Amino acid sequence: MSLAVTDLSARRGAREVLAGVSFTAHPGQILGVIGPNGAGKTTLFECIAGLLPHTGSVRGAPLFYLPDAVRPWPQQSVRWTLALQARMFGVAPRDAGIDPAARVGTLSKGEAKRLGLALGLTVPRPVLLLDEPFDGLDLRQARQAMDVLRRDAADGRTLVLSIHQLTDAARVCDRFLLLNAGRSVAEGTLAELGGNLEEVFLART
Repeated sequence: MSLAVTDLSARRGAREVLAGVSFTAHPGQILGVIGPNGAGKTTLFECIAGLLPHTGSVRGAPLFYLPDAVRPWPQQSVRWTLALQARMFGVAPRDAGIDPAARVGTLSKGEAKRLGLALGLTVPRPVLLLDEPFDGLDLRQARQAMDVLRRDAADGRTLVLSIHQLTDAARVCDRFLLLNAGRSVAEGTLAELGGNLEEVFLART
């Protein structure tokens, strides 16, 4: 099922942080939400996930939101953490590609990111929101993660990624939503945006 967000707005105190954001994400596709720091990407995800009050509507299939820098159960091992997550949802555990005996609290930034991705992909929800899934990964790791996400989307999942690196976004995403100062300023495929994500980004932000 698709994820449809219509006229979503949010405030933090007296400050408006999102203003009338609308978009649709479709099954089998990866939508990249891009924008400069402070554009409202994480706030948008938190509103969609029901963690922040907002106006407007969010409709679609059940979803799972994976925040950036997740380190659950820091005293437990990677193996224990992945196995627990899998048992919770009655599925097979994912391979995070890191030492299964390592304690979660001792992982590097890149290792913690890979564990978070494995945990998020374990959750059998039709829509998955991933906040900065490639931050902290080296080039090889990022490309491996992209391959995993593409396969997941090909199986029919709707993926929405918050990304600040334009090269990463251009490699993995089918469609793009560009945010600036809490507003949607462009949406579409690379072809619909003119074929150059960097030029669109610089022109609209």
